Amino acid sequence: MDSLPLLFRTLALVLTIALPAAAPALAQQNDRVALVADRISIDSNTGALIAEGDVTIIRGDTVLQTDRLIYDETDGAVSVPGTLTIQQADGAVLHADYADLDGGLQSGIIAGARALIDNQLQIAATSAQQIDGRLTLLNRVVASSCTICEENPVPIWSIRAERVVRDADALQFHYENAVFELFGVPVLYLPYFRHPEPSVDRASGFLSPEIISSGNFGFAFKLPYFYVIDESRDATITPFLTSENGLLVEAEYRQRFERGALELSGVTTLDSDLSSDQRGYLSALGYYDLGNDVIARIDATALSDDAFLDEFNYSDTDLVTSELSLEKFEKSGFWTLSTIYFETLRTNQTQDTVPFILPAAEYRRSFDLGGTRAEVNADVLSFTREVGRDMSRVTVGAGLDRTIVTSPGLVLRGFADISGDLYSVRNDPIRGDVDEVRTRSTAGLEFRMPFVRRTPELTQIIEPILQLVHGAQSGNIGDIPNEDSVLVEFDETSLFSTNRFPGEDRFETDFYANLGLRYESITPSGRNITATAGRVFRSEPLDSFPTGSGLEGKKSDYVLAAGYDVTDRLSISASALADNDFSLTRTELEVDYADDDLNLATTYVFLEADTTTPVDRAELLVDVGYRLNDNWFGEIGFRRDLRNDDFISADAALSWGNECATFEFSVSRSFTTSNNVDPSTEFGLTLRLAGLGTQGDAAQRRLRSCGI
Repeated sequence: MDSLPLLFRTLALVLTIALPAAAPALAQQNDRVALVADRISIDSNTGALIAEGDVTIIRGDTVLQTDRLIYDETDGAVSVPGTLTIQQADGAVLHADYADLDGGLQSGIIAGARALIDNQLQIAATSAQQIDGRLTLLNRVVASSCTICEENPVPIWSIRAERVVRDADALQFHYENAVFELFGVPVLYLPYFRHPEPSVDRASGFLSPEIISSGNFGFAFKLPYFYVIDESRDATITPFLTSENGLLVEAEYRQRFERGALELSGVTTLDSDLSSDQRGYLSALGYYDLGNDVIARIDATALSDDAFLDEFNYSDTDLVTSELSLEKFEKSGFWTLSTIYFETLRTNQTQDTVPFILPAAEYRRSFDLGGTRAEVNADVLSFTREVGRDMSRVTVGAGLDRTIVTSPGLVLRGFADISGDLYSVRNDPIRGDVDEVRTRSTAGLEFRMPFVRRTPELTQIIEPILQLVHGAQSGNIGDIPNEDSVLVEFDETSLFSTNRFPGEDRFETDFYANLGLRYESITPSGRNITATAGRVFRSEPLDSFPTGSGLEGKKSDYVLAAGYDVTDRLSISASALADNDFSLTRTELEVDYADDDLNLATTYVFLEADTTTPVDRAELLVDVGYRLNDNWFGEIGFRRDLRNDDFISADAALSWGNECATFEFSVSRSFTTSNNVDPSTEFGLTLRLAGLGTQGDAAQRRLRSCGI
């Protein structure tokens, strides 16, 4: 062999080698091969080019690295007699002991192949063959995403297969005669299966299985199958096999349109007993842009019976709401039009007494009149019942609002509004059939004086607030039933509201003053404090407020609220209502903490007896999550009735995971009877394997490491 000059022994040499002329279709710039090596020589007998040292050959986005390479210029073949690494355009990295490849590095035979796909899935094979740069055929394969090292040579999971075909275009792996192993023990044989590469976001195939045990339906097993229809549509079918209730099937269909989206989901029982009623539910959720910013929406659910959702742990709601609507929102206003159907699951309420709303319409538009904000509004509501009161209401109104900031910093606000209502009441068991016209008006002034003190370490704001309001209404209020203003919430968020009723049927009248004080301190470190205190004073008591709301009488309860961001991880907030004797009638305390290892959310609630709840209530809600180490994470939560010293619900979960797998065990119990479903305990077990088409939670949060 002839050696090249010494200059080329010490410097990297780059040669551009044209591919054989016999392949004119490939004779483009992107198909030329670049070779970089420490030493290059020519075999005088065969004419083959021999590259040695740190050898790199590049063809397009494919890079081959080795320490010795033989290139035959006659047919473009590349022979690598020693270890090599090939990095392909799709990110796959292939290691091998020996290879014979074509000049384009797209086809050939490889021995002792070891591949790393998307930095997760590892594949080892006794031999491999690459065809046209798309298909890679691997023989006698072991695959796993677990890191294998000397101290732990047996991976948590692996797949042994007689043959594997990797399709680089479809990003799929096809296995023949595959055996799944857990900790080296064979657990499942499949003559064929496939899975997408870890980098694929959406691909058809089975999802993580789930094992469940419940007091309601016994032992159960779920195995979802996800099917990609096209780029905008997919479906998921989940057999739900139970020991006590037979087979259920869950189904979900999703489609995204250019101007909207639709999701259909449902469950049905497939009981072998033909005499039994079929059970399940069907729901639809979606929207569509009709043009001109008009959006059509659907959120509807149909149920077979009252107990199904709770019995099979889909939901513990006691009222299912279905709504069809049209809406348009703009910067200066909006309008909505909807129909609403309620399905009650409550044992103390029958469906024929539940209202069906058609229509519910609302319109709002605001205008700027030289610093004064004007608004016009209109509302239409009509509902019927099979048994009981039917009612229709039409409301129109207008309002003005203006704010002025004076030179000393006093903020003055004036506001006024007027509206008229037309009620039509039918089949009322007390009122009979009634038509009533009512007018309402509100006028008031608001005074705010913020006092600010600033230092480099602290900014403090103290703001006294006073609202003087007068409300008036005409008409026979006794002929107007109260449908939408039964529950009144009085706290720091409604202290300075001019009408604390949540709906239109009731209205605050006479003279009243909303008086309060707000405080805020802000520090550069984030240790901020907020506080609010206030009270409402009335010229006359308002009987429309329910007992226990804190608003009955001439003087309301005191509103007290405070929040403290102790650190960027710990926050404490509290709110309360206190009567004239400063006896607390309502209390809520929240403590939240979050860092890299610990998450804590705690809420204490006390509610004094009122018209809706005849006895005092006190509850404690706790949710805690703690990371024991890099692999273990535990969660526990409960809701407890402190008055009766009983648990309402409790749940716990323990998960373990590393770079290749996550195991999660959960247990939950409901201690109360609801919707004709008795108290029950549920156990769940879920296994997720990273690398089989998904990175999984474990792979996203843990680096690859040896050991368990």
